[in-house]
Amino acid sequence: MKSLLTKETVKNLALITIGSFLYAVSVNVFTVPNDLAEGGLTGFSLILFYLSGIEPSYTIFISNIAIIAMGYRFLDKKTLNYTIVANGIISVMLLIVTRWSFIPETTLLAPMGAGVFMGAGIGLIMLGHGTTAGGDILAKMMQKYLGINIPTAILLIDLCIVVPSIFIIGAENVFLTLVNLVVQSKVIDFVLEGLNPRKSFFIISEKYDEIAKQIEQQIGRGITILDGKGYYTGNQKQVLYIIISRREVLAIKRIVESIDPNAFVTISHVQEVTGEGFTYLSQEEQAERITKAEEQGQQ
Repeated sequence: MKSLLTKETVKNLALITIGSFLYAVSVNVFTVPNDLAEGGLTGFSLILFYLSGIEPSYTIFISNIAIIAMGYRFLDKKTLNYTIVANGIISVMLLIVTRWSFIPETTLLAPMGAGVFMGAGIGLIMLGHGTTAGGDILAKMMQKYLGINIPTAILLIDLCIVVPSIFIIGAENVFLTLVNLVVQSKVIDFVLEGLNPRKSFFIISEKYDEIAKQIEQQIGRGITILDGKGYYTGNQKQVLYIIISRREVLAIKRIVESIDPNAFVTISHVQEVTGEGFTYLSQEEQAERITKAEEQGQQ
């Protein structure tokens, strides 16, 4: 028993349980009361519910078990086990979370709420090394046997479910469902990729040294100098690479423009950053902060 209930296992089961609860809230509190649809097998189960009244918990469980049986080879053993557990917990949660419903006066709030809760739920389940089975496995099967890449396959599956829903829930609710799916995908990315978004700068300039000094002095961020070479001219170039927070973007741009208005600059979004200066402090920075705190305490 001890070998099974490791810290990692308990953590993964907790994430899957919380994610399954949020999944159930999305379906029973936001989606069904507002006659919305969903993508994947959840959407298929909702169509059956609207047509026949069969509870989604039953059809989701049975459909996912069937899909897992057909495509189990596409999941590693660990993911397969957690996926089966997640499927069972989701079905139970769908039966438990039935007392609440949210029917807003502002129409867009329903799909947005559904997207936030579903995205957070799926993201947490995936962080717990599980999946929601159906759509993911079908997409991998389509990739192997039809040569369709996974993102495209998932999109096709969702379209095959959502588009026919127009004859059941109406055109307006289908468009609201698309809002749900967009919000859902963004929240999943947010949960999986991290809570520490940053911006990255690539700066190419003849005055790279002066720019680097000003950035270090004014902002205090570390800078990496990369060796580059112009393809057409063959000239060697030095490229500054720096990761900063969003609030520092304008300051960097002003420094570069004041020193070299002709500098070539690219700014990219970085979803997550880990390491010294971002998720932990260097020993020097820690000592400096301790010293400042002691000085303030003496004052």
